[in-house]
Order: sequence, then structure tokens, then C-alpha cells
Amino acid sequence: MNSDLVIKDYEDEIWPDVHRLFRGVFGKDLDKRYFKWKNKDNPNGNSIAKVTFCRELIIGYSCIIKYRMCFLGKNIMAGQSVDAMVDEKFRRKGAYENMAVEALKDAKKQGLGLRFNFPNHDAYMASVNKVNIKKVCDVPQFLKILDGPKSFGIFTGNKLLKMLGGSLLKIRGCIQSFGLKMKKNLQTYEIIEIRSFDKRFDELWQKVSSGFSIAVVRDSDYLNWRYAQSISDYKIIAAFMDKELVGYIVGTIEDKVGKDGEILTLGHIADIVCHSEHSEAAVKLITAMEECLKSKNACAVSCWMLKHWFYAKILKNQGFLQLRSPAMLPALPIDDTVKNEEDTIYNQQNWFITIGDSDYI
Repeated sequence: MNSDLVIKDYEDEIWPDVHRLFRGVFGKDLDKRYFKWKNKDNPNGNSIAKVTFCRELIIGYSCIIKYRMCFLGKNIMAGQSVDAMVDEKFRRKGAYENMAVEALKDAKKQGLGLRFNFPNHDAYMASVNKVNIKKVCDVPQFLKILDGPKSFGIFTGNKLLKMLGGSLLKIRGCIQSFGLKMKKNLQTYEIIEIRSFDKRFDELWQKVSSGFSIAVVRDSDYLNWRYAQSISDYKIIAAFMDKELVGYIVGTIEDKVGKDGEILTLGHIADIVCHSEHSEAAVKLITAMEECLKSKNACAVSCWMLKHWFYAKILKNQGFLQLRSPAMLPALPIDDTVKNEEDTIYNQQNWFITIGDSDYI
């Protein structure tokens, strides 16, 4: 690394410089409340954050958010790498690699066993030879069209293609959804919107977690921090059968710029967990969230879901289309015990992830 570059731990007094760097690299503002919530209020502990100085100027920043993860029947500490950025004038001088190495040293000292993240293809290829990460899989994205012509603006700015393509996608989704609604409901579920997560969600997690080899621990402390206490607006819907919680879904909306510059409102299913034996409850939860997001003018609903989970089949039956993967999942074992399970780590069949596990929304 260039001898003028020095890596230090992030401290709150340099927030204005990190904000300036973020705006310069990503072209948008970083909300200070969001930054504090993500890195300081996390029930799993403060993030591991490194900054690179060139004399007095901050030219790089990198962060690892802490998670508790279910890993082969045990809970381990893990970290997700986010917000890695280097000033354009100082790239290819070793700042990114050295921040990553220093953060990994701290992660190991603090007992983290695994590092993961969700880069796009270009970001992954840029880092694969700098940090010893390895790809687990591409992350499938499923999309349900609610407003055909408008939602097709995600793919093209051509008005004619938007009208024709969007209408065809809308018709296809309606046919699939209608076919599903014609099936007989075998069980009755109570679907309720809630605002926070209580001990019933701890009990749900205890029951379903045995089915997950590798997944973020979704107990009430985590769920409240991630969704109920976030500065973002999430809708939370729970499913009950005979007063027993059997599943939940979390959704939100995001404003995106379409190919023609139009602002589009896109809905996201941020998280969904349900007893596998209550798959019909998952259908009802997805339907209820779709209606909720539609009421907020979402032109489409997106969901990240690995294809081996039963949710993927439900999404397809509900009229969701599988699109090209917007992100991939790479991982890096840190702890020696976790390293012994590399075959497990790099088999996508062992992972359960949703977009809520990332910091994308």
C-alpha cells in the first residue's frame, strides 16, 4: 500500500468526512440516523469499521455488520461486508485490500466465524482477487408485475415496448394468480398486520430454525432492530392458526429510476418465514403483502429467494417471474472451526437468505 495511506478505526468525529466520501463515490447522501442505527444500535454489537487516511484526508471506508447466524445447529457470530468505498483518485493503491484485511483481523479477534456479502457481478469480480472470498451462488430475484406498462420501465425506456411487454407480463401474472385462487383452501389462517415482534417470534424461530443449515438468526431482538426500529418504513404481517403464530412476512417500497428516467415505486418482500407444513399460510402472507404494496402504488413486487425453498414454488404460482440475478452471495470462513465446513458453506442448498439479510433495502 502507498506509504502515504494509513488505516485507522472509524470514530464518530470523522462522520462528516465519511458522509462526504459516500456522496462522492455513490452519488447520494448517507442518512446519519440510518448510519447510527445500522452500525451502533445493532443488538449483535457495533460494526467493525475501518477508514483510510491520506495525510489528513479520508479516502476510504469499509465496514462489517455483525450478525448471529444459525450454522449447522449452532449459533455463531458472522459479519456482512458493506459500504466499501475508495475515492476514485486513490483506487488501485491497496486501500480496499488493506482495509478488508484489517477488518478481518478484528473480526477474528472478536469471535466472528464467517464473512458474507451480496455484491453485484462487477463488484465481486473487482474484489475476488483482493480478498479470498468465494462465490456460493447467484441470488435469484422473483418479480410480480402489478402495473404492466409502468413496471416494464425497469427494463426499457421505449414506450411501445413498455406498453406491449408490460401488458403481456401483467396478463401472464393474472392468469397464474387466478389459477392459484381457484384451488380449495384447506385451512383457515388469521392474517394480521403488526408493528413489533414479541416472544411468539422467538418460539417460531426455535421451531423453524432446525430446518436451516445457514441463516441469520431471526429472533425478536434481531427482527425488532432490523424492521420495527429501523428509520425505514416496513410493513409486517403475521399469520396465525388457532392463535398460534405460524409465519410472518415483511415488506417495504423503494423509489427507483427507470430506464427512461421515470421514478418507479418498487415493492420488496424483505423477509418471509413460515412453517413448511403451513405453506398455505405463506400463500396468504404473500397475497396480503402484495395488496399492501399495491395500495402504496408499487408497480411491481420483488423477492429474493433461493430456488430450493418451497417459497420459490409459491412465488411462481402467484405470478412472479424469475429474473436475472441482481446480486451474488460469496462467503469467507474466518474461524478455523468454520473453515472445516467449507463444503457446507459453498453449497447453496444449505443457505436461506432474503433481501432483508442485506442492507439493500
